[in-house]
Amino acid sequence: MGIGILAGLYLLGGSLTEVKRGDSVQAADEPRPPAATSAASANAPSLSQGPVDAEYFEKKVRPILVERCQKCHNSQKAKGGLQLDSRAGFLRGGDSGPALNLLPQVLQYEGDIRMPPQGKLPQTELDILLRWLAAGAPWPQDRNPSTTPSPSTPHPQTPARLHWAFQPLQRPTVPSIPAGTPIQNPIDAFVLARLQAVGLNLAPEADKATLLRRVYFDLIGLPPSPEELDAFLNDAHPDAYDRVVDRLLASPHYGERWARHWLDLVRYAETYGHEFDFDIPEAWRYRDYVIRAFNADLPYDRFLQEQIAGDLLDDPRYDPQTGSNESLLATAFWWLGDAVHSPVDSRMDFADRIDNQIDVFGKAILGLTLGCARCHDHKFDPIPSRDYYALFGILASSRFHYGDIGDPRPLERLLDELTRSRPQAYSTAAESRGSGGDIIPPPRPGSAWRLGAKAWEHFGADWRQRWDATGLGLRPTGGEGFPHSGQEAEALSAALRSPTFMIEHRYLVLRVAGRQAQARLILNGLQLIRDPIYGGLAKQIDHGEEFRWLVFDLHLWPGQPAYVELLDNGPGYFAIREAWFADTLPPAETGESVPRPPSAALEKDPHRHRCLEVLETACRNRPRAPVMRDGPGRNERLFIRGNPRQLGPEVPRGFLSLFPAPPVTSSGSGRRELADAVLGPARPLVARVFVNRLWQHHFGRGLVATPDDFGAHGEAPTHPELLDWLAEEFITSGWSIKHMHRLIVRSRTYRQASQLPTAQAELARRVDPDNRLLHRQNLRRLEAEILRDAVLAVSGRLDRRLGGPSVLPYLSEQQVGRGRPPSGPLDGHGRRSIYLAVRRNFLPALFTAFDYPPPFTTVGRRSVSNVPTQALVLWNNPFFHEQARYWAERLHREQPQASLEQRLQQMYLAAFARRPDPEEVQAARHFLQQFPPTESLTAWTELAHVLFNSKEFLFIP
Repeated sequence: MGIGILAGLYLLGGSLTEVKRGDSVQAADEPRPPAATSAASANAPSLSQGPVDAEYFEKKVRPILVERCQKCHNSQKAKGGLQLDSRAGFLRGGDSGPALNLLPQVLQYEGDIRMPPQGKLPQTELDILLRWLAAGAPWPQDRNPSTTPSPSTPHPQTPARLHWAFQPLQRPTVPSIPAGTPIQNPIDAFVLARLQAVGLNLAPEADKATLLRRVYFDLIGLPPSPEELDAFLNDAHPDAYDRVVDRLLASPHYGERWARHWLDLVRYAETYGHEFDFDIPEAWRYRDYVIRAFNADLPYDRFLQEQIAGDLLDDPRYDPQTGSNESLLATAFWWLGDAVHSPVDSRMDFADRIDNQIDVFGKAILGLTLGCARCHDHKFDPIPSRDYYALFGILASSRFHYGDIGDPRPLERLLDELTRSRPQAYSTAAESRGSGGDIIPPPRPGSAWRLGAKAWEHFGADWRQRWDATGLGLRPTGGEGFPHSGQEAEALSAALRSPTFMIEHRYLVLRVAGRQAQARLILNGLQLIRDPIYGGLAKQIDHGEEFRWLVFDLHLWPGQPAYVELLDNGPGYFAIREAWFADTLPPAETGESVPRPPSAALEKDPHRHRCLEVLETACRNRPRAPVMRDGPGRNERLFIRGNPRQLGPEVPRGFLSLFPAPPVTSSGSGRRELADAVLGPARPLVARVFVNRLWQHHFGRGLVATPDDFGAHGEAPTHPELLDWLAEEFITSGWSIKHMHRLIVRSRTYRQASQLPTAQAELARRVDPDNRLLHRQNLRRLEAEILRDAVLAVSGRLDRRLGGPSVLPYLSEQQVGRGRPPSGPLDGHGRRSIYLAVRRNFLPALFTAFDYPPPFTTVGRRSVSNVPTQALVLWNNPFFHEQARYWAERLHREQPQASLEQRLQQMYLAAFARRPDPEEVQAARHFLQQFPPTESLTAWTELAHVLFNSKEFLFIP
């Protein structure tokens, strides 16, 4: 087969190395090889750990240098001639030579010089520095190398309002363009004005076939079929293209295409990574939520409200098809990060997880690198550390919940029926249980003990006031009431969470009853991973109606914040009678049982019995997902140099100080106020960031080339007036994403060819070599997932169903390790790539070869490398061989009597949206003749594989 491929590539013009149609004038936007790394390859950074860049330096490296090195190696006291308080000093090195070459040996105590002299660095710090050095030691240019601002000093940066990204929006005047200039909308006027100022013009419009293929891939991520191409080419109506755009925006595949871009921003994955790559249960439901939101053109401001605080909105949305609470489901956004299985330092792990949430929130929504302010005031932007910890307190006051996201209204109606029938059943039950004590069910909203789910909502009495008065509750006195999650129906799920407390005693003691329930101690707010190796934080409740002691031993975590939660995922129940702290173990068991309505009571009330049966049925298979729930508001103290064990002053919860917003005054986390601030004073920045992302995905480069960094260290916009006009138009349109798509893809700027006329090419090379002024369209490579989807579409194996649980990815025999799942089918059952499970430790080789981003933080612009591995994957990966065979079989099946020219024409239309020219027909004929007539299917399979390997298949001109 390899010989056939080589022959095909030769005969078809070496198509791995050139694009048949639409070559670019220059290669600025084409893939480039990755930058060379330092010679210290033994410590080369792993892709799975995320990038080693300026942000990595600010968040991880600089705090170590300040703490461990700069006391002796600074501009005033440079021992050994080495200064490590500035980039210039590091690059210059010391008396012994360049620091980059010597530090790995010095830090690892491998030579005569050993630093720090008082003892080798802890392994975690050593790993950070070695990884940084191996990556070439990126160190951003210092504004003032001699100073390192501390959280307590005034921030030295230029006033915020002087930076373009933080200024209010003012709708710019659309430039005046001479009559007769071919423009479609104001976008073209802004672009053309810049071009004409340097003597350039827009490139000619792309031919119809190229344009159709481009807009199909951009809007739905699939190629047009030969039939769709013919229909467009034969449609001479002036609005033929506009109607295609409207049809694609209305396609359900539009949501699949654009959801993937958002998932890159929120580091979407379905496992936690680390050692065992445990599942994030039901994470795929968030993916489907995003697809539905894009398809429905959910206004972007509402979309963001739901991501940040969907559980706190007064008007939650429900999906009419699935019945899921869309607003609640959106908050899974916060929980998609990686997680350590069993952290040795739980407090540091807590800080790192919240840091990831702040980092993703800042980059994805605000286009700001907020994580740089964890250890010190931001070096470039007006973001003091206090702002970072104001956000930290909001997120630390929120709680993870894996719970019911179904529409509660059907259950409410059934519970209303039960409420109306309750008196008779309860009186009978009370007679039969004697003096066991009243069940006084739970809580009013706003009390410190917090509930989740419908099991609680139809009770009137309140048992919690005497518990709340002392924090966790101690031994309840003055009554016998207690919460019972199964009092109405065991099928109902429920959660009960205590206030946050500081661990000051050896034991936490609960007296509980129940079955198929769980009690968990949530240490530092984020105990997400099951079966911790240090043990004891999760305990099953499955001993039935008898109250028994359940004891948590807390001696390993004195002084750390925690709360306790009881979970009933239905069917099952729990009841809790007491909760208190102690320095000794509890007394002997009492043998007391939880009073429950006996079955005899139900038999005397057939109506209630029927209601319960209906309720049990309604509770089965209700959707569940990881979501955010509010906890009691609690301010965080500032971490000195980012260390959670070195605490500074308390910081009130709130938003960034550069955007004036009311302080958080609610008793909850403050996420609702955060959402209001993001869409209030920060609205201009939010709009600029998102329209820039749209622009980038349509042109290959944003108006701001650093889409995740609109701060002073990012790039300035190439067309600032156009950016502001788009942002203002976005807001005015009601934050309609589809409206912005229409504007962009209908513009004459978007519809340009990627190839320039010879007369303009030389001038363009001189005045706009990187095409920043958009004198032509950019040549763009298909992303890994879209390449795979295009292959499936062309071969005829694409399954176009929407949504549902993910398909396990295909894994080769070489992909081994802990947590390895069973390999999925080679073609993923034909599902689109967005429905392949994203397992952090086991990403498909096809994806990683084509720059699929490791899902650890926001990636607003994927890398586009050009390395031999990609050609080898296209050539050797069994997926391409299999699909080439399916494509050949499809041709034989659908066109059994077709001539060679007819089949070849169909193949070229499907793969390239064009017909083959005579030379290509002749080359294909000669290629096919190399195979005996008995191997006709093999010959066409080889030819199909050659077309998959062509650069024209891989690129969008």
